Amino acid sequence: MYAKTLHKVIWVVAVVASLGLLAPPLFFVAAKKRVVSMAVPVIYAVIIYGSAMAATVLGNPKNWEGGVLTITMIVAAVHAAILDTDWKPGR
Repeated sequence: MYAKTLHKVIWVVAVVASLGLLAPPLFFVAAKKRVVSMAVPVIYAVIIYGSAMAATVLGNPKNWEGGVLTITMIVAAVHAAILDTDWKPGR
């Protein structure tokens, strides 16, 4: 998936720094390269963007949105870090 180790570090840091908001684009690129299924970026997008919109509509009295986004960000960062490092173009 990544051409160099630096690319992996940049993507993992970007996912963490954006609090998971950049996870769906990262996994969309991985899906286009056939490293993961196209369902993966869709699931991340639904969880991340859907929880933010639901918190706006339903309210967020106990800060449940922060917990959901934090857990999703951690899972996405770990998932981004363990993506196929032996990926070759045209695979």
